[in-house]
Amino acid sequence: MNEITSIKNNLIIDTLKLKEKKSQFSEQKYLTEGLNIVKESLDHNVVEVIFCTKKHIDDFKNFENLYLISENVAQKLSDVKTNQEVFAICRFENTSLFEQNNLLVLDNIQDPGNLGTLIRSAKAFGFKNILCSQDTVSLYNPKVLRAVQANHLGMHIEYGDIKTMLNNLKSKFKIITTKLGQKNDLDIIYQQKEHQYALVLGNEGNGVSEEIYQLSDYNCILNLDSQVESLNVAIAGSILMYNLAN
Repeated sequence: MNEITSIKNNLIIDTLKLKEKKSQFSEQKYLTEGLNIVKESLDHNVVEVIFCTKKHIDDFKNFENLYLISENVAQKLSDVKTNQEVFAICRFENTSLFEQNNLLVLDNIQDPGNLGTLIRSAKAFGFKNILCSQDTVSLYNPKVLRAVQANHLGMHIEYGDIKTMLNNLKSKFKIITTKLGQKNDLDIIYQQKEHQYALVLGNEGNGVSEEIYQLSDYNCILNLDSQVESLNVAIAGSILMYNLAN
């Protein structure tokens, strides 16, 4: 077993780069933290390297590429004040579009907590496909990974030009946008429900972009109490996914 006690170790330096979006997507790898999350990642066969303190050695003693790390290295790898002492370098999953499942499209979502909540809700309500614009916060951001708790595994999550991707999928999915100040087709959508849907959620401050709105088959707006101006995008998106799924 290899042991690492210095934060200046080359492997540790390279691993720390995987906290950055650019390195994540160029290397097709990310760093994750937590005993249960690493075990779940092992079940999905995406783990390449495990780092852990002495406390957790027995949990992974049969894993070939295991490194024993000191407490100072564990704290350096962590993104939180009290680290969880178990980390893994994971490769991106290679999944194909689940054509029988609905699709969630995220247009410039910036808050890691919102993305994490939306991914968990998407999995819960059968939206196993998620398309993210290039400027959406990285799924592999440490804050997002803490929020999703490995629920992204087994889903098809793709970053790219969502306008192009939606144009290519219009024959398979009815596109629903959520642009404020536009028509509200919510009742029509709930009455039909015979289609596969692509639900588009927009940026926290600016909503769905105009060029994406122009691709939509429907637009929906949740009916709120007059004393409530709006809902957080993760809450609104979760409500819509639940209703579309049921």
